[in-house]
Amino acid sequence: MIKNRTAQIVFQSIYCTLALVAFVGSLGLFEAKFNENFYVYYTNLSNYICFGFMIASLVATIKSANKKEDDFCKAAPAFKFMCVIMILVTLLIYNILLAKDSSAKDYFTSYNNLTMHLILPIMFILDWVLFYQHGKTRWFYPLLSLIMPLVYVVFVLVRAAILKGNANALLYPYFFLNVGELGWGGLFMWLAILISIFLLIGFSIFFLDNHKFFREKLRRKND
Repeated sequence: MIKNRTAQIVFQSIYCTLALVAFVGSLGLFEAKFNENFYVYYTNLSNYICFGFMIASLVATIKSANKKEDDFCKAAPAFKFMCVIMILVTLLIYNILLAKDSSAKDYFTSYNNLTMHLILPIMFILDWVLFYQHGKTRWFYPLLSLIMPLVYVVFVLVRAAILKGNANALLYPYFFLNVGELGWGGLFMWLAILISIFLLIGFSIFFLDNHKFFREKLRRKND
């Protein structure tokens, strides 16, 4: 882990710069048209939330640097953990389930696609790995990580119900949320799978982050 505030500022500034350009692109402005559905995609929303958190973290880091205080980042550890899980799922779900619909050329030559599905998620996770204090993750953080994705699911379903009569509206941005085709049984099956993925990832990271504590506890038990 790195305590150097200058290194934190450089890393977080690069992230924020890349993210800002990608977000302009997510509005469709690179194609000279406005993407009216930009707010429907989980990829966009998860990246927007992480960007907002990183901006706040960068401001705090700069303030600490001005006071010549080198230390780990400690701001809002629970929310940071929630964002890490959220963006990690974005990375995995897209690249495992959805990227097959794009050619390798489209994937690697699209700035937005490459940045928001690969580069920004990896950088946000690395920010937590490199600059945050570890061994402090609480057991309920993985449960908290379910809040934002479940709110997103409710948002998509409510929005779809409101816009159902609009033939031009994008009701379901992802196939696993399309209750019209899957039915409620199919939707709940996918929700159960996704919740399981969130919890598996969350508790895996919880144990990895606290491995020293569990190793010491096991050693004492065996002594």
